Amino acid sequence: MRLLTVALWVGLLLLGLGALDAPTRRDSDWLIRVGLEQGAFAPVLYVGISADSLRWADPRTGRTLGIGEAGQVWELRRENGRFVARSGQASVAAERLVAEPVGTGFVMIGVSPRTLRRYRGHLEWVERDGKLLTVNWVRLDDYLKATLPREMPPNFHLEALKAQAVAARSFTLRRLNRYRQWGYDLCDHAPCQVYGGVDAEHPNTNLAVEATSGEVLTYGGRILEAVYTGNCGGHTAPIEVAMTGTTPLPPLRGVPDADTNGKPFCAIAPNFAWELTLTREELERRFPQVGRVQEVAIAQRTVGGHLQQVQIRGDRAVLTLAGAAFRTAIGALRVRSLMFEIQPTREGWRITGRGSGHGAGLCQWGAQGRALAGQTYRQILQAYYPDATLEGRPHTNRAARVRECASFESPPTPCPHPPREGG
Repeated sequence: MRLLTVALWVGLLLLGLGALDAPTRRDSDWLIRVGLEQGAFAPVLYVGISADSLRWADPRTGRTLGIGEAGQVWELRRENGRFVARSGQASVAAERLVAEPVGTGFVMIGVSPRTLRRYRGHLEWVERDGKLLTVNWVRLDDYLKATLPREMPPNFHLEALKAQAVAARSFTLRRLNRYRQWGYDLCDHAPCQVYGGVDAEHPNTNLAVEATSGEVLTYGGRILEAVYTGNCGGHTAPIEVAMTGTTPLPPLRGVPDADTNGKPFCAIAPNFAWELTLTREELERRFPQVGRVQEVAIAQRTVGGHLQQVQIRGDRAVLTLAGAAFRTAIGALRVRSLMFEIQPTREGWRITGRGSGHGAGLCQWGAQGRALAGQTYRQILQAYYPDATLEGRPHTNRAARVRECASFESPPTPCPHPPREGG
C-alpha cells in the first residue's frame, strides 16, 4: 500500500487534479524522477538491496509481485513487451515494474553484478533505444544530498555549501519535466546536475541541504533557474553571453566578484588562470569556411571582460561568431571560460584566460572565498543573484503548479511562487 499511496499522491500532483486535497508534506518529500542515463542504462541491468528486503511491485495496482533478500542479485531484461527480473528460480514480470526497499536498505542497480550502486527511493524502468533506462523516484532533498558533493567540494565552508544547496534546489525545481517525453524530470549528469546516489553523499553537504530545506530563489513570481559556475575569474557573465539561446535576466546579468581591495574572491581556485595555444592548422580544420586563417581577434567584450564575439579572418571569408559558440567549437575543457585574451605567436594564437566554466550565476570558488571572508549564505546568494528573492519552505501541494511554471510552455497566469512557511 505504501507504493500505491505514493503513486496516487504523485499522480495528483503531476495531473494538477485535486491538489488542494493532497496531503500536506514537507518540501523534502517532493518526488523527483531522475533518469540514470549514466548510472543504469543498458540492455541488461542488475538489481539488489543493501539490507533487509526488496519488494517488486506493479505500480498500476500496487500489488506485490515478489520479494528479494540482501545479497540476492536480480537480472532485469525486457521480453515480449514486459520487464522481467530473474534470480535463480525466482522471477517477476509486468508491463511496468518497480523495485523498492522494505526496511532500512537501499535499492541497488548497475550494468553488472559487481558494479551495483545504492539509491534512495525506488526504481522503475522505461525502454529507450532498445535498452532499459532506470528512473529513480527520490525525494527532492535526498536528490540534492546525492548531487551537491558532485557539484561542489564537500570540504568547502558550510555557508558556501548552503548557498550551493539553495541554488541547486532552485535549478532543480525550475527544470522539472525537461525529459518528460521519456518519463522523468532530470538526467544524472550535465547538462542537468551530476547525481551519484547514496555513495556520493557527504555529511557536510547533507547538513547544508537540511539547513536550507525548502528555500529557493525566485524572480518575478517564478522560481529562478539558478545556474552556477565553477570559477568566474573575478566577474560573473551575463546569462545571454554565457549560454547561447538564452535571454537577458536581471538576477543573471553578471556582477563583479572581488573584495574591497579588488582581489577576486575566486582567486583561491587552483584553476583560476589558464592558457592555450591554437595553431593555424587546427583553426582551419575547425573553421574550413574561412580558408587560410590570417587573423583571430576579439570583436566584442562585455563590461565584465567576457568574450561576446570573436572574429576569424581568412583568405576566403571572415567569420564572426559568439564567444560561447567559439568555446564550444574548440572545446570547453580547453577554452575554459569566456574571460580571455588572444595574442598571435609563431605557432598560431596564444589564449590566456581566467576562470573555469560558463561564468554565469553563483561562482563556486567565489562563494568559498566569500564564506571564508565571513559572509553568510544569504549574503552570498544576494551577491550572485541580484534582484532575486530568497523564499522559504514551499508547500508540497503546490508542486503541480511549480511543474507548470517550470515547463517550456507559457506558464499559467498568475504563476505562483512558493509561499513562506505557514503562508
